[in-house]
Amino acid sequence: MPKVKSMNYRKGVLIIDEDDEQSNFIKSYLKSYGYDVFIVNNSDALVSYKIRVDVIFLSLMKFERDKRNILKNIVENIPLVPIVVQTRQDDMKSIRYFLHDRIVKFFFNIVSKDYICDSIISVLEKNLVSAMQAVEDCTLNSLVAVSPAMTHVLDLAWKAVDCATPLMIEGEFGVGKKKIANSIHASGRRSLSPFVIVNCRFFDQDKIEHILFGNVDLKTKNSTQYLGKFIEANGGTIVLEEPDALPLRVQSRIYHFIKTGKLRLYDSEASRKIDVRLIFLTEKNLLQEKNVFRKDLYYKISVFLIKIPSLRDRPMDIPWLAHFFLKSFCVANSLNNINISDEALALLTDYHWSDNAQELKNTILRSVIGLKKSYITADDFMFLLPGKKAQISSKKLDTCYTISENSDLLSDKSIAALDQDGEVRRLSDIEKEVIGLAIKLYREQMSEVARRLGIGRSTLYRKIREYNIEV
Repeated sequence: MPKVKSMNYRKGVLIIDEDDEQSNFIKSYLKSYGYDVFIVNNSDALVSYKIRVDVIFLSLMKFERDKRNILKNIVENIPLVPIVVQTRQDDMKSIRYFLHDRIVKFFFNIVSKDYICDSIISVLEKNLVSAMQAVEDCTLNSLVAVSPAMTHVLDLAWKAVDCATPLMIEGEFGVGKKKIANSIHASGRRSLSPFVIVNCRFFDQDKIEHILFGNVDLKTKNSTQYLGKFIEANGGTIVLEEPDALPLRVQSRIYHFIKTGKLRLYDSEASRKIDVRLIFLTEKNLLQEKNVFRKDLYYKISVFLIKIPSLRDRPMDIPWLAHFFLKSFCVANSLNNINISDEALALLTDYHWSDNAQELKNTILRSVIGLKKSYITADDFMFLLPGKKAQISSKKLDTCYTISENSDLLSDKSIAALDQDGEVRRLSDIEKEVIGLAIKLYREQMSEVARRLGIGRSTLYRKIREYNIEV
């Protein structure tokens, strides 16, 4: 297996194993491939474990007494990290109960050390690019916002980044509530901590309390415990979708947590202080749901409210989102750049998007599947107009930013540093003029304008609004 190329990003592996010979072999092997490796051989060391790792190798083959505490401490102190497990078959029930879908590979009984190492590396390599992109591409700077309505949403989102107050995001299906929540999390100090999403409507009312706050499984003799999503998200963010589906008793426990910062533990009356940012996502006004949502909880979680407008109410965002979805698809699938015609963009802009950006993204990707040319035309979107002959708008969306076609701008491109009296002009006036020139020069292609100016798109949009620049 070839060694991992240096990408200025060292991935870490935590080995939890009482077999010193096996753990030292794995450590030496993985370090030769450029990975950071750490070894823990008892449950007590996991309690205060703070080093960030990307994969855990857990071997319970030689642990005789401490298995339950090890599993408990992994869930409580190192949440969300994928796990490669080596164990006996009779331990799998307990392991699955604690670790759920975090197990990516497992071996029963003894296997070769080389095979274990290769399995760990395959998990690391599979997640390397996606992990780096998650850090780089999920921040608020990656979002598309041209319309005043969406730039206002981004302004509020930036203010919410490191705010400890619970946040509510309201909007129709498909407007991007989860995307905004994820970007807020990725843009702040919690970005390297857990980001946990729970759709409250997916679970039966008698189970959602256990999912969120943990429980004791009385059906098993060893009282296996699941610690719950709040503990799993400790240090990070927990997102609750469709909170109107929560039973009133669960709403009461959430209200108590917001008020005190303490969580009543799953197996006792004792409380534990945890650090979790709460974000609520809803498609409706929760107060309109009679006798379904507690008013005191609503007023606690709606202090910071972001309402995302529908795509129908911000049509100027549609061409930019279409380009963004198309480019993202090409990059993800290693395709050459695919362009989209002005007539196609006009058709998309005029269309009534009942399911918002989610529907637009699906439509763009659907048009690309099976495409045999390097550009998309309005004909490729005829499935949007079933039973109708194509009637394409004659208007053109001017998306070309070829500089050679802007000779009138290039002939007078200098911006004066001095005013008519020979005094230095204000920096803000010069900046406004430079931004205005760049917008005209690159034909309002905001991604290109921002790239040329060396700033993020959201910063560009804020300055456009601040300087009242016409777009």
